[in-house]
Amino acid sequence: MNEYVFTYQGLAKSKEAGFIKINGNTDSIKERLLGELEALFEVKYGSRDLVPVELAQTISRISSEINREISVLISRRGTVVDISIGDSGTASLPQLDNRRGNARLSAIRCIHTHPNGNGFLSQVDIKTLQKLRLDAMIAIGIEEGEIKEIYTGCLNSEQEADVYGPFALGETRLNYIYKIIEELDATARADIYKNEESAEKAILVGLESTQIRFEDISFKEARDSLDELEELANTAGAVVLKKVIQRKQNQDSAYYVGKGKIEELSLMCRSTDVQLLIFDDELSGAQIRNIEEATGARVIDRTTLILDIFAQRAKSKEGKLQVELAQLKYKLPRLIGLGTELSRLGGGIGTRGPGEKKLEVDRRHIRRRITALERELKISEKRRAFLREGREKNNTPAIALVGYTNAGKSTLMNKLCGASVFVEDKLFATLDPSARKLMLSDGREAVLIDTVGFIRKLPHDLIEAFKSTLEEAVHADMLLHVVDASNDNAAMQISVVEKLLEELGATTKNTILVLNKQDIAAGGSRISSMGYTSVCEISAVTGNGLQQLLEKITEGFKERLREIRLMVPYNDGWVMPYIYENGQVMSQEYLEEGIKVRAIVKIDKISRLNDFILV
Repeated sequence: MNEYVFTYQGLAKSKEAGFIKINGNTDSIKERLLGELEALFEVKYGSRDLVPVELAQTISRISSEINREISVLISRRGTVVDISIGDSGTASLPQLDNRRGNARLSAIRCIHTHPNGNGFLSQVDIKTLQKLRLDAMIAIGIEEGEIKEIYTGCLNSEQEADVYGPFALGETRLNYIYKIIEELDATARADIYKNEESAEKAILVGLESTQIRFEDISFKEARDSLDELEELANTAGAVVLKKVIQRKQNQDSAYYVGKGKIEELSLMCRSTDVQLLIFDDELSGAQIRNIEEATGARVIDRTTLILDIFAQRAKSKEGKLQVELAQLKYKLPRLIGLGTELSRLGGGIGTRGPGEKKLEVDRRHIRRRITALERELKISEKRRAFLREGREKNNTPAIALVGYTNAGKSTLMNKLCGASVFVEDKLFATLDPSARKLMLSDGREAVLIDTVGFIRKLPHDLIEAFKSTLEEAVHADMLLHVVDASNDNAAMQISVVEKLLEELGATTKNTILVLNKQDIAAGGSRISSMGYTSVCEISAVTGNGLQQLLEKITEGFKERLREIRLMVPYNDGWVMPYIYENGQVMSQEYLEEGIKVRAIVKIDKISRLNDFILV
């Protein structure tokens, strides 16, 4: 299979300046052979000669001798515009930047060798033909230094590739291909070759560590993680074409999955016209740089993908600040450069010079911005704390919805509170937390808070940036841990949420396990409920089980509150403020002898009111 990395900018200027260079892998090739190839630039071939005999024989002989592919680009005027050499099985070709318009062909044909003897066009050949709109892609199969067969491919009006052959060198039938090229170029319409990218195409890459004792379990975890990465990619707007899992004992420090697998991915990218590789783990700056150089594709990791989704979803000012802070903290240690070698501020031999370099300027700018963002977020944190204090003074209980992303937390809030919080069947549909009034079964008011969903391998920088938001779960009086009971990995998702809650210090909270999506769950749930106050099975979409859930929430608060009835004389003015401070007034009636009150008060505060309680 061939590989193409195009960088053509027009050879005429180079020839005039006296620079004629053979591109690609020229290591260890004799000067004599390079000289023969360079001489091809000086020859002008017949405008109707699709495969010049002398040129084909020269590149075939040299290709067989060096066991590397050679590619030649020829214009319709018969001049050679580029010659490139690749490894055995690969070839490097130039990028055609001088287009003739979207409807026209490039007026360039590619002739390249296949030293393995097979002249049939590979999938990469066809993709390159389509992407660059070449006049023709011509492959010469070589066997023991002799030309065995020639195949050629041309585009048709549907932008598909028609392959013709095999031909023999010098066969007159080859030149009839020109008629096909001319007819297509003459009748081309603007809508034939739009070549628009409706969505970014991506390949996902995961790593399974074979250090784990049970390899089947390890492979399943790697596959599930990659399936989740696919959901993340779809949420971000990418189209996933392939998923690749590499089994390797340890992560490769330079290429993550190893150089051999990266070379495979490079060919895969060329054959499927993919420009984006998404890796399932966090990569270092060096790994990203090495992989991009080897594949020619853009490389991002799981963290970058999640940050991109958060950037799309952030609507509030605080949410946008939190996302920017996480992105900058992630970017800072991954600035591409020579690291400490660029520094001119340390002093000592080799550090004296013109002052700080661009890398240091970038780092300094990012650090300043991080400081500014943290300052702004502290102001938002104070405002949030002030709102919490207001709720506490009013004795309004706070209930936080926590759980894995896309478990149905926002749908549940909408059903319980009659709200219209944004809902979508995608990961991280909710980013900015929202609070709504909730009426409990006993008529009391509570505040229900929707929080951002959790996910496995949630970036540490993101947790730090969203700490003030996630702390809503820490300060809440009760947690509703919402679980997608229809998901096969529900137990794993519960474990991820519990671990993150432990990091936040929220594991001691009164927590109800809410098994959602029972309307689509297959069979009964077999999820462990150890450590939870109670369990409730519901369907937030259909509303089944919601009344039972409200009753469980109400019962949970009764453990620390008790409803009492009092008669408060008018001359005991301290009683009503005391009740408001330590409970909630449900109703009050002004009578001649005093105020008749029905209230819910904290159990440990009732003793002071014993003289006013009605039997």
